[in-house]
Amino acid sequence: MSAFEIVVISVALAMDAFALTIANCATYEKTLTRKKEWAMPAFFAAFQFGMPLLGYFLGGLVSDFLQSFAKFLSAGVFFILAVKIVCDIIAEKRKSEKSVGFSEAAQRENAQRFTLNVLTLQAVATSIDALIVGITFAATTLPFSIFIVAGIIGIITFAIVAAALFIGKSLGRLLGEYAVWLGAIILFVLAVKNLIEGIL
Repeated sequence: MSAFEIVVISVALAMDAFALTIANCATYEKTLTRKKEWAMPAFFAAFQFGMPLLGYFLGGLVSDFLQSFAKFLSAGVFFILAVKIVCDIIAEKRKSEKSVGFSEAAQRENAQRFTLNVLTLQAVATSIDALIVGITFAATTLPFSIFIVAGIIGIITFAIVAAALFIGKSLGRLLGEYAVWLGAIILFVLAVKNLIEGIL
C-alpha cells in the first residue's frame, strides 16, 4: 500500500464526519459555542486515529463479525440521531406556539442538546469504517508504522472537519430556522447510505 493510497483512504474515511459536522453546524448554528465547535474536529480526528490502531491490533480476531455488522450499526446510530432531531423540532414547535422561529429559551435548550455524549456517539459511528480499515492494514504491507498511518488519518480528518465547520455555519445562517431540517436530512441520508452498503 502506497502513501498516496493512505491519503485517499483518509479522505474517504473523513467524509461521514464532514457531513455530520455540516449537519451539526446547521442544526445548532445559533447556539453552538466556540468550544463545542472545535470539539467536533478534535473528537472526530481522535476517533479516526484510535480506531485504525484498535483494528490493526485486533487483526483477524473479529474481522468477519465486524465486517458483517459495521454498516448496520452505523446506520442505526445515524437513524436514531436523525429521529432525535426531528422529535426536538416537533417539541420546539409546540412550545413556541405561533411565534416564528425558535425563542431564546428554546435556543438555549437546543444548545444543551448538543452535548459531548452526542458528539462521542457521532464520532464512534463515523469511525467504525476506520476500525475495519485498521483490520485490513494488519494484512497489508504499510509504507510507515501503523501509528504514523493512523496519525495521517487523524490529521486529515481534523482538517476536513475544520473546513466543514465554516461550510455548516454558512448554511445555517442561509437557511435560518430550516437549517435544523438539513441536519436531520443529512443524518437520514447517512443512515440509508450505510444500510445500503451493509446490504450490498
